[in-house]
Amino acid sequence: MLEIACVEMRDGVATGESVHRYINPGVDVSDDVLRDLGTSSDKLADKAPFAEAAPYVCDFLRGRAIIAYDLDQVGVLEREMTQLIARLLPPWKSGNWDLDAQCSLQSLSMLGKVIEAPGDGLRELCAHYGVEPPKSPSAFDEANCVGAVYAAMEPDLLAWEREYGEAIITDSERDSPAESAGELRLW
Repeated sequence: MLEIACVEMRDGVATGESVHRYINPGVDVSDDVLRDLGTSSDKLADKAPFAEAAPYVCDFLRGRAIIAYDLDQVGVLEREMTQLIARLLPPWKSGNWDLDAQCSLQSLSMLGKVIEAPGDGLRELCAHYGVEPPKSPSAFDEANCVGAVYAAMEPDLLAWEREYGEAIITDSERDSPAESAGELRLW
């Protein structure tokens, strides 16, 4: 993990609350990957390791409905948390960290497939919903974009829920599918 960003939204609007950290991965990362993410080894060299960012990220995510663009991103977070816990706890106490136990989790790309939105990439979903794509490859820009696409997609999700009688997104503040989505944390 090289960068993590989470943006809070309430009723489809960013609240201004966020967590954004660059992470020193502690290993060599290929120049191609760094270039794709719009960063460099020099930029990451003085950043803290994931272990120092983890408490802030966990506090931000706990108990919320989370919309990640892609579940592969979630897998990276779970792997980092599991490795961190294994290093910090005695072997007989360390287990896997389960993001699903911390929050309600969905993937924007999977939600798009459920409601049959055209395309499966973030840029295609942006085009379909008339949302400006991320300005840069940064996780913070992508998290904001995911929030905007989700806000634009929400009427389609609620229509799907009414038609099929099944909730797609749930959180502790939402009693029924027809209510507003409440507070979301986007990663």
